Amino acid sequence: MKYKIREQVTTMKRYVAGKPISEVKRELGIETVVKMASNENPMGASPKVKEAIMKTCKDISLYPDSGSYALRSELSKLTGRSMDEIFIGGGSDSLIKVISSTFLNHDDEIIMGEHSFSRYEDNARLMGAKIVKTNMEKLVLDLDDMEKSITDRTKIIYLCNPNNPTGSSFGKNDFEAFIKKVPDHIIIVMDEAYREYVTREDYFDALDYLDEYKNLIVLRTFSKAYGMASLRVGYGFADPELVGYFYRVVDPFDVNLFAQEAAVAALGDTEYLKKVIEENSRGKEYFYKELESMGLSYVVSDANFILWDTEGDDMDIFHRLMKKGYIIRPGGFLGIPGYIRVSISTMENNIGFMRAFKEVLSEIREQEKISV
Repeated sequence: MKYKIREQVTTMKRYVAGKPISEVKRELGIETVVKMASNENPMGASPKVKEAIMKTCKDISLYPDSGSYALRSELSKLTGRSMDEIFIGGGSDSLIKVISSTFLNHDDEIIMGEHSFSRYEDNARLMGAKIVKTNMEKLVLDLDDMEKSITDRTKIIYLCNPNNPTGSSFGKNDFEAFIKKVPDHIIIVMDEAYREYVTREDYFDALDYLDEYKNLIVLRTFSKAYGMASLRVGYGFADPELVGYFYRVVDPFDVNLFAQEAAVAALGDTEYLKKVIEENSRGKEYFYKELESMGLSYVVSDANFILWDTEGDDMDIFHRLMKKGYIIRPGGFLGIPGYIRVSISTMENNIGFMRAFKEVLSEIREQEKISV
């Protein structure tokens, strides 16, 4: 049968997620598999989150609050921003789709980094918009190049800070210089999915700029540091008028009841979040030290993953590591061949992974010697 599919859909590619543990076990017949591919929190969610989910089971037959009132109220208290400025959706992915659906028409343009979160491109393409990708020398967003790429068709500029998949970030001075140059009819989306992990001293709170720049939208998530990736809760801040439009587009029950209650509980456990951040910093420093001792270059990361140059075939390394029970993200999937992106895990997993990674490199060198 010849289906009448929209042209925009036929030009899209399916999102390739990190391989699930169950699939690798099934394919390779191995029992122990560690996933370090999708930037998940290895410590999981706070115990208070799990308690909230159990308590909510009694209300499983009820529809969730379509306005996520309790969660927006807690976020308002935490940030000092009005509830009218806050919108909630099923993860940042959902909110990016809502923003694209709200603003983009056929042949409009978005601007994003050459190596940045692929969902910006996917959702723009779905709306028939054009994607303008800017230079990322040293795998860092070039804000000057983004500003120079603005045309009459530019509708949205996506700033992923810290950037996925590179982990790099930019500071306050660079942002202030950039936003002053952007016309106020162009939407700037600041995606801060990894903000809790940032350690650079000149990082800033994008919410401080909402009053002055009505074209700024700030996105955050519970999927990373809060360890709630499976529950799908993303949230954003914007001018109340924009929020009103977004709530016309977002699915009315996009965030289920369990997710809403869990998110409220997560916000209340600041001590657990602190432990998560400390463990991530510890793991990051371990990787830095190991990579430096091996003479491999890496991107300084403000996230919970590290991208580094293997100086080899990343796909070969990816498959060899899987056979040893470690799932990572090969750079070829990210448009950065030769690199791999590795999520920071527990120290036990980090050490085990580096042992396996060194074994893989040793095996490759031995094979190269034999083939010469």
